[in-house]
This record gives sequence, structure tokens and C-alpha cells, in this order.
Amino acid sequence: MMKDTKVVKAYCEKTKQYYALEVKKYGLSWKVVNMLFLSNEEGKIVSSEVSQDSFETNSNLLSCLKCGSRKVGGCSCSQKHHECSSNMTYTFDCIYCNHLKIDYSMPTRSEVEQLVGKSIKLMQGQEVMIRYSDDRPLNNIYVGVGWDPSKFGASIDVDTSIVVVGNQASELIYYGNKEHPTGCVIHHGDNLTGDSMFNTEDDENISVFLKKVPADRDRLYFVLNVFDCVQRRQTFGMIKNLYIKIFDPDSKKTLIEYYVKGNFNKDTGLIIGVAYKKNGGWMFKAIGQGTKSKTVHDLRSVCASL
Repeated sequence: MMKDTKVVKAYCEKTKQYYALEVKKYGLSWKVVNMLFLSNEEGKIVSSEVSQDSFETNSNLLSCLKCGSRKVGGCSCSQKHHECSSNMTYTFDCIYCNHLKIDYSMPTRSEVEQLVGKSIKLMQGQEVMIRYSDDRPLNNIYVGVGWDPSKFGASIDVDTSIVVVGNQASELIYYGNKEHPTGCVIHHGDNLTGDSMFNTEDDENISVFLKKVPADRDRLYFVLNVFDCVQRRQTFGMIKNLYIKIFDPDSKKTLIEYYVKGNFNKDTGLIIGVAYKKNGGWMFKAIGQGTKSKTVHDLRSVCASL
């Protein structure tokens, strides 16, 4: 899990709308640096990662245009100043409106059950529990990663790897070392034909056996790097439609999807997401952070330091 950026869930009591507040730590407190719209489905499965008495916005965001306050959901203006737009959609003044409340609730069993048969689509920074609809832990997952070359990247070679991290140690599972010593991660190599365990068209696939992850390992980073990027002068700006999907091996259904968006024209490495232990279970968080890592071993060092 990334240390410098986390997500806090907020809920508008008037419009019944969810929002994701992206927060970063400044000194001893966390401040809001961005506000994102969440669908009702997304809002039900996202949970707040940070708790403090109140939140303020950082100086990169406009303060309340009327009173100058930076307090989230509690400036001194009347509610009329923050009237909802005619179609009840998001406006930036929502961040200061006193209808907005920080939501520390976790998904309930019934809320998750409503999503049976549907995949959960995440945006950057969002997280979800890896589990069945009835709250049973999902011990094994099958992961697919895919992309398409852009107009200028027809011959680009992208490799997927997994960095198993914990207790100030790490192991790298990649095309040159396809299985973790414990068997908790198995890399299936390049998918050159489009065939996989579930007949998907993923470029690469990975099996993860969460019960086999050693007790002193608590994070599994899914990373990508552009092979031979220096000599070929290639970056992630040369691919498009990059995604990671998590499948249930039993039902062969897609559980979680994350399509990465961003400008990666200068990046040769990318941390696409992380599975990590939390409260006795496992979570998956969409990261989508580019790096200047030139090799998969550089990416391992980056993840080990997070």
C-alpha cells in the first residue's frame, strides 16, 4: 500500500452521493488534495483508510469561494451557498458543503451480495476486499493483465511481475523466476496466443494462492516494466488500454477490474496495484503509479521501500 496517498470516503446526506477524497500527509495531519465522484456501487465497496477529527484541503485546491474556509464539510457559510446543481451532480463546492460527511463504514454483507455476478470496477486509489459475496475469504485468485500497443508502440515488450513484500524482505516473481518458493505465486509467462485458464485475451496471467503467503509477508505488488526500455527508447506512453483483472478460479467470473488511466510518457515502470493483508483478510488496491525504473529489479527495490 502506498504511504504518501490514501483515500477517505465521503457521503452527501442530501443527494445520497458518494465521493472519494484523495489525501496526503503534511506534517502530522492528512489533507485533501483531490475529490472524485463515486458511483453508488463504488461507494459501497470503498472504505476510508485514514481517520482524524476533521479534514482540510491542501493549498493546491481552492478554498470556499465565499468565506475562505478549507474545512471539509463544515465551513461557516449558509447551506444556500452550497445549493446542489439542478441535476444533483458534483460541483467542487460540495467539498465544503455541510451536507458532506466523512464515512468510515465498511461494506455490509447484504451490500456485497447485491454485486453477485458483477465485476467491481475500481478507479485509481480505490480498494476492495478480496472475498466471496457471503463474506467468506477468497483464498485463490487468478490475475490477468493486458494492454494494446499505441500507434507508435507496435513492437513494445511489456512484462508483468509480482513483488512479495514483508518483514523488510522481498521476493521477485517474473519471467526469469516464475514461482515463489512457497508456491503462493505462480507466473504463467507471456500469453502469446490469447488463450488462458479462462480463455481470456490477457497478455500475461498469474495464479495467487493467498493462504500460502508466508505469515511475515503482507503485500503483493503487481508491477510492469518496459523490457530493454533504454536501448529501445520506449515508455508506457506507447501502450493503451492497460488493465488488471482478478478472477475467481472456481466460478471463472471476473471479480475486480481496474483500467489504468494517466500520462506515462516518461515512465518505464508501473505499479498497477497491490494485494495486502488487512484485519485478517486480503484487500486489493488500484495504484496506477508510474516510475522511472529501468528493469524489473529496479521495480522490486521501489516496492520493497514502500
